Amino acid sequence: MSTDPFAELHTRRRPRWIYALVALALVAAAAVAVSRRRARPAGPRYVTTRVARGDIVASVETSGSLQPETQVDISSQVSGRVSEVLVDFNHHVHRDQHLASIEATPFRAAVAQSRATLLSDEAQLQRAQVNLRLAEVNQQRAVDLRSRGLNAPADVDAARGARDVAVAEVAIARAEIARARAALDSALTNLAYTRITTPIEGVVIQRSVNPGQTVAASFQAPVLFQIAADLTRMRIIANVDEADVSQMREHLSATARVDAFPGETFRGELVELRYGSTTTSGVVTYPAVIAVANPELKLRPGMTATVTVVSARHPGVLFVPNAALRFRPASAPNDGGVPDRDPHRGTVYVLRGGRPSAVPVTLGLHDDRNTEVSAAGLDVGSDVVLDEVEVSPAGGPPPPGGTPGMGGGRRRSP
Repeated sequence: MSTDPFAELHTRRRPRWIYALVALALVAAAAVAVSRRRARPAGPRYVTTRVARGDIVASVETSGSLQPETQVDISSQVSGRVSEVLVDFNHHVHRDQHLASIEATPFRAAVAQSRATLLSDEAQLQRAQVNLRLAEVNQQRAVDLRSRGLNAPADVDAARGARDVAVAEVAIARAEIARARAALDSALTNLAYTRITTPIEGVVIQRSVNPGQTVAASFQAPVLFQIAADLTRMRIIANVDEADVSQMREHLSATARVDAFPGETFRGELVELRYGSTTTSGVVTYPAVIAVANPELKLRPGMTATVTVVSARHPGVLFVPNAALRFRPASAPNDGGVPDRDPHRGTVYVLRGGRPSAVPVTLGLHDDRNTEVSAAGLDVGSDVVLDEVEVSPAGGPPPPGGTPGMGGGRRRSP
């Protein structure tokens, strides 16, 4: 049993002190919250970037397939069975080198027949010439007899007619000889065609024939070999959209990339922009020929290449992101969304005193991200506005359309 007479009184008063302390803490927290809310007024917050100086490069990107700069399809001009094939893929061949042969037996027989026909026609010519000499003698004899009155005029006419016929037979025999010689030349040419050779020096990139295969060249000459003259010089046939044709011209520099060598670029040059167009699904394109150096033979015919043609380059100019030219503050007058009529003029907003200020600029070259600009009072380091975010009071409810995690702010698209 306790001897302290005030123990019961102390036990009853202790909770009251605790309640007082808690109340004071709540009042202090409320005061801090109110002061913070008053110190952070609502209003827009601007996303900015700085004007920079550097190079602006305008380019056109397209794709196409790689081909050798010079490629020859070698065919057969005669039909027959292939008796031998002397080269294979990737073989280096020289000009006039023997590649394959067509069975030549029937062509040799045709040559022999043509020669026999020529000999026969030459013999016919000799006989016609003998008959001509005889007809001339008879004509002379008939003329002499007529001068002495020993024959009739009809005999002279008959001798003269026989002589003219003999002259015609000589002409016919000579024509037959010419025809026989032409037939012999044709047979010799066909015999030469049985020996298939290459007209250029290069590398065999395609072989489409095997020994024993029959080649039919009656309607269309079949392609037996493809020879690339020089694989160290390649070309890309790319399709350029009609909207980009105005930026393209010959002798522009270009780079090419292929999937086989990621991260590696091959330098080239636009050597030809053809006038013939191709329409695919309503899209009009024009073929562009880009010459590409291939000294290490990394590029192969048929590869798909992505080509970037540099149409213009402006070094050391002021530029801003393209988003800065599209930005309009919420307080700006509504222009109905009509773009500027002058493609060489634009407006950027520079942050001055915490507020965006419009600055008219002259536009220059642009690429996918930046645009060249020039204006009085605009220099490197100037803060241009890209976007704005509306910020609500701290602790207050976000405005309609507020984005969670943004302090109740609402992002305004440019």
